[in-house]
Amino acid sequence: MRKQCLTRALTILAVLCFAAHVLPAQDLFEIKFTDKLNVKYKGLLVIFNDSKMYMRVAYNAENMYKVVNVDYKSEHGKTDGSEYLVLLGSNPKFITAAGQYGYNPDHIIFLENQEKPYLTDDANDTSKLLHADSFRALTKQDINDAYLREFYSSTEPDYLALRKMFGIDLSTLRLKPNVNTNTPGTTMHLIIAANTNIGDIGMSCSRDQSSLTAEFKGIASSLGISYKQYLINGDNFTKAAVQNTLNSLYPGTNDIVIFVYRGHGFRWNDQQGAWPQLDMRSSPYTRIGDNTALDLDYVFKTIKAKGGRLNIVLGDCCNSTIDMPSPLTGSEFLAMQANNNYNDSKLRDLFMNYKGNLMATAASPGEVSWANNANGGFFTVSFLQSLREEISYMRDDAADWRDLINNTVTGARRKSSKGVCSNCTLQNGIYHYDVTGK
Repeated sequence: MRKQCLTRALTILAVLCFAAHVLPAQDLFEIKFTDKLNVKYKGLLVIFNDSKMYMRVAYNAENMYKVVNVDYKSEHGKTDGSEYLVLLGSNPKFITAAGQYGYNPDHIIFLENQEKPYLTDDANDTSKLLHADSFRALTKQDINDAYLREFYSSTEPDYLALRKMFGIDLSTLRLKPNVNTNTPGTTMHLIIAANTNIGDIGMSCSRDQSSLTAEFKGIASSLGISYKQYLINGDNFTKAAVQNTLNSLYPGTNDIVIFVYRGHGFRWNDQQGAWPQLDMRSSPYTRIGDNTALDLDYVFKTIKAKGGRLNIVLGDCCNSTIDMPSPLTGSEFLAMQANNNYNDSKLRDLFMNYKGNLMATAASPGEVSWANNANGGFFTVSFLQSLREEISYMRDDAADWRDLINNTVTGARRKSSKGVCSNCTLQNGIYHYDVTGK
């Protein structure tokens, strides 16, 4: 059986110098591997987000069928100039009888140009590095009750949640409209101001704009409510355009208003408030002045005064002095992105049974907010990840906006940490929360 060794696999990664493999967006993956003693293992990897996941590992040993649960988190970095992705295993717990031997958690290593990952339970011995027999994303066609029972007992909450979840079409992330659940008299207003023309971060802003519009349009469709979209981008990305949009906004008392800013942000040298100034310039050659700067707090107060039931204002931008460098990184921070299939009752509760006002921004005063062209802003993607997790079948607690925004801030902070993004400085988002259940 395996020797106990809890050392990370990072020593091996110093030898295997390749760029990080990027996992496709799915909830469930299957991995099969065989150890040096010819024991065959079958793992079911369940992903919530890039720092929260687990794998059930099933195998036969000691004339027993064994299942063990291993917790995972992802870690990214560079070695000799190349990036890597490793899933670090910890906290193994037997679901079935353990037998005489324990289980040392496997670390899973993804390398460029390798469809199948490597595994190891001993980072000090490169001869123990295993190449997986197979690795695949699972779809609805792969899952049935017999498959789930290979890894779960019939009374486990996750087993019951997965059975419900696979009643949803897992081949797509688009949220399906529900029949006979329309909520008349409610409209979702989505306002996005995205600096898509700016040279340094324009591509990441475009990526976030596409992700946000697809997400909230799907949510409105699922809830059976009306949807209105207001895009302020390209050549129309100006302070006047935002103000005109807000001035012409007349939400009903049961409506939802969501405002998201994606672009540069800054602080005046004598500014006292914590919230950033939105930089409404699409060219760095335009001088910063009162006609190009917009206070996020002004946006929040203006929307709040409109009288909608639920108002969400998000600013994914820097909150530092204007002489800071461009906060764009090449790091593939989001190599692991979960797309949790949603629980309709939680989705409905989150958007239809709460009221109040929420404002959040990606960085504290003096900090920059990070992004990359491939994935978008750390804060925006963390928000979408947290939203998906909050309404997932796999969450056994009620959907809650405070949990969602806390997880957003935590997720963006982790993505900007040295263990994940080697050239980033830490960003610590801040928020104002005044939201209650309906």
